Amino acid sequence: MSDTTVVLGAGSGLGGEIARQLVDQERHVRGVTRSGAGIPDGAENHRADLLDRSAAIAACRGASVIHLATNVPYPDWVGLFPVMVDNAIAAAQESGAKLVFADNLYCYGPVDGPFDEQTPERPVGPKEKLRSRLGHMLLDAHAQGRARVTLGRSSDYYGPGSRTSLPDELIIGPLARGRNPFWFAPRDVPHTFAYSADTARALIVLGDDDRADGRIWHTPAAPTLPVSEFAALAGEVAGTSRRLLRLPGVTPRLISLFDRRLRGYAELDHQRTRPWIVDHSAFERTFASFRVTPHTQALKHTVDWYRTQR
Repeated sequence: MSDTTVVLGAGSGLGGEIARQLVDQERHVRGVTRSGAGIPDGAENHRADLLDRSAAIAACRGASVIHLATNVPYPDWVGLFPVMVDNAIAAAQESGAKLVFADNLYCYGPVDGPFDEQTPERPVGPKEKLRSRLGHMLLDAHAQGRARVTLGRSSDYYGPGSRTSLPDELIIGPLARGRNPFWFAPRDVPHTFAYSADTARALIVLGDDDRADGRIWHTPAAPTLPVSEFAALAGEVAGTSRRLLRLPGVTPRLISLFDRRLRGYAELDHQRTRPWIVDHSAFERTFASFRVTPHTQALKHTVDWYRTQR
């Protein structure tokens, strides 16, 4: 087995951040995308369609760790994600690599109060049920000895390059441009927001440490704040005082008629209308040297990045 780390979905978002950090660590990185676009400098650029099993296996040949960080639009999740995950498992099995899945928290369904990895999964909507099923697929593959697997589940993250995340698109991006931030739900509900660089770094830790194998981990984030306080802090960092606007709850449904990314958003309303407080203490206890970036510092990096995009 080589020391190659393969990042599936390295062209943007979290996958791009994982690949950049690995390159900065002077590791051999193979970035895999379908188009070949957006691969960070210093990474090997490999084009492959992960819906093609033989192409996925070939893309991961010789890997020691595989980061599965691909994403597809909401309307395509049910049809495409199971195929991608199954092909990634096959690639890990063929190469003998460890597979790290960059997961989210949808599988838990509506929750009451803080929740951790032991919280029962009670998914309600189709995307929630899908994410639960994918998690079980991966953990079953590990239990059956087909591949070494670990899951890193992260809350909504923000950061440079995370244009399509809710905190970036609705709060930080507008503030960086001197505009009002807005939200589709009650403004004073606590919500865990993570910094994408921390999330990527945590996933790399999970890939490198055998203690992570065969388990689900909640990746760490700075302290949870009410959305209104997070927006106020972002405005302070951006040097602009703008009121957080609350748009009618029906707005995402209307926008989804023209923007397919929001189709199915209603299924996740509970994440915005009820406290969404992620307990990541298991990660912090196990990987005690990990340090989370304070919101003020993370927001400054993000605001500065937006201002370079003008």
